[in-house]
Amino acid sequence: MGANKSSNTKDADEPSLPGSTTTLDRRCISVLKAKNAVLICLNDNNTSNEKSKNWQQVIAGLQRVVTTIITYSDIEQCFEFINGVNYTKVCIVLPGSLGQQFVPRIHNLSQVDSILIYSENKPDDEQWSKGLSKVQGVFTEVSTISEALKQAARNCEQNAMPVSLLGSNKNFSQLDFSFVYIQIVKEIIFARNYDDKDMKEFISNCRELFADSPDEMTQIKEFESKYRSETPIWWYTKDCYIRPMLDRALRMMNAEILTHISFFIVDLYKQIEELHKEQHQAQSTTLTVYCAQGLSKADFEQVKKCQRGLMSFNSFLLTNKVSKPSLDYAQNVGTKGDTVGIMFVIKIEPSQSNPPFASISTVSYSHAEGDILFAMHSTFRITDIKRLTANNRLQEVYLTPVGNNDKDLTVVKNTIRQETFPDKQGWARLAEVLVKLNYLDQAEHIYLIVLNQTEEMNEKANIFHQLCAIKEKQERYAEAATFYEQLAAFYRDNPPSDQLELANVYFSLGATYSKLGNFPKALAAHKEAVKIREKSLPAEHLDLAKSYETLSSIYTSMGDYQEALPYLEKDLAINQKLTPSNHAYLIKSCMNIGMVCFSLQDYPKALSYYEKVLEIQTKTLPANHRDFAKTYNNLGAVHNSMSEYQKGLVCHEKALAIREKTLPSNHPDFGTSYNNIGVTYENMGDYTKACTFFERAIQFGERTLPADHPALQVRRDNLARVKQLL
Repeated sequence: MGANKSSNTKDADEPSLPGSTTTLDRRCISVLKAKNAVLICLNDNNTSNEKSKNWQQVIAGLQRVVTTIITYSDIEQCFEFINGVNYTKVCIVLPGSLGQQFVPRIHNLSQVDSILIYSENKPDDEQWSKGLSKVQGVFTEVSTISEALKQAARNCEQNAMPVSLLGSNKNFSQLDFSFVYIQIVKEIIFARNYDDKDMKEFISNCRELFADSPDEMTQIKEFESKYRSETPIWWYTKDCYIRPMLDRALRMMNAEILTHISFFIVDLYKQIEELHKEQHQAQSTTLTVYCAQGLSKADFEQVKKCQRGLMSFNSFLLTNKVSKPSLDYAQNVGTKGDTVGIMFVIKIEPSQSNPPFASISTVSYSHAEGDILFAMHSTFRITDIKRLTANNRLQEVYLTPVGNNDKDLTVVKNTIRQETFPDKQGWARLAEVLVKLNYLDQAEHIYLIVLNQTEEMNEKANIFHQLCAIKEKQERYAEAATFYEQLAAFYRDNPPSDQLELANVYFSLGATYSKLGNFPKALAAHKEAVKIREKSLPAEHLDLAKSYETLSSIYTSMGDYQEALPYLEKDLAINQKLTPSNHAYLIKSCMNIGMVCFSLQDYPKALSYYEKVLEIQTKTLPANHRDFAKTYNNLGAVHNSMSEYQKGLVCHEKALAIREKTLPSNHPDFGTSYNNIGVTYENMGDYTKACTFFERAIQFGERTLPADHPALQVRRDNLARVKQLL
């Protein structure tokens, strides 16, 4: 099945590695990026000198045959690594001396595929490992355990064949995401033209990835020097890093590798197409081919639910005309863990429209008889499923290829095209789709790749904007601020035709710093935005008003009300000229000035602005609208501060009455009203009524607020103080 990775996690194929980044760690990361199986050898440091010497010889022998094996000498580090692996299978070799201690800890981990025991006491090791399905054998010879380890790795690669299922539902949001992803990737890579530069970039990427793997480095050198002298099918079927890397990139939807290997995908696809055209005319009878795979029980249940639906193999699919190898393979993998062995039986009718496929025995690396290779993303209909064993661990799944004229497939592809920004070009299109589907980490990764590849200034700017938006959506504001800073620097170096674009970036940067509580940096960014807007906009413009209001808000948050007030007055002056006399902007401007004046203890001025708010609200809002409650609350606070307690009481009672009519009975504003009325009665010297309202405020808060909410303690302090005055 396809790997649907979470939008809120790092790449699932890169586990946390213990300790600092060593050569071993880098090799682990390269294997996890490029292969579906990681091969581990666990050393025993506690054996006698003679046994230790023998085991070192075993390891050396394994490394001569299986050069990508990773060795661990520390049991806990080895366990930590295995436990952190996702979407990758682990094959491990260990000495029998560690088996009874270590195997039970890892046997039931889903990522562990095969355990191989090298034994100096075969009868004893066979006894304790009996019944453990993942133990593939107890070995005494390096040659046999090496071959078994290589076969286990090949099995893991085969079982990791990326598959998508498409049921009867054609709704875009319910389509298998891996199918959508690969369909878009296919459209993107086939729209490009490739040259030797693309191959060189791929080679460079591979050298970086496999820098600490000598065997792969040798293969890369051969690929570089001989790629054009051999065919793509020859390279795909050769036992080297190409096929595992390609299959894993498609399975894990790894855009970094896919962007580099896309030239090879296209070359391979085109060769299959050419062979198909040559061979198709000679085919007149039904052709049946076979392949096998191990699926988890959960994945097989999904296949069963999709019977009569469509199954897509998202990579290239290698099959054979002979059934026995596939049946033997399915029988073998069906004995391990919770794996179900599947033999796919594919019946190809020459008269039907089929995806491209070709006989490759004459052009493949091994010249294996009967090999048939299907092009990437070939789709089939599941026609039947047959159980071959009583325990359900071996199944036959019958498939028929569907071509581009299949009605269901056509509907699905058209739906995908319509929903995935068909007017967009290149990898940025895929990134936008990922954002739409909320796969934000993956979208970010692609945008960063495109950012490094493109030379087009407008595209670079757009990518920076998208990266900022992703970080805002993820609420990772520190990272968003970093991208906004980079975008501002980009615009300073490459001035946009409209300088207001830079002003908008500074404005967004300031807003992000405000969310982080970094008000000095927010202030600096907003001042840059205002500077540009004052030069580029008319003196009376709503964007300027917004900037002035934002600057005042930052000064208010910093407690600098004296600096905040002039900006609020500028904001109000613009709004008075550009908006109707009853506009919400005017209400907000007057309310903000009133609050700042109140904080400056300029109560008459605060009162006048709150009264302006009330006047506008009375003209524009229905009676008893909930916004009146806040205004009356503010008026009450001003009157109390001016020692006009009776007026303050009337205002607070009006606020409470409106809240009783407009708010749910458990709204926290009721507690605020009770407390405000209590304070007013206290100021009036009516301590009995003050106690009554403070008690109501406390009782209400205990029902509606967290136990440690600071408002509760304030109310309790108020009650205690008044009780002392009684």
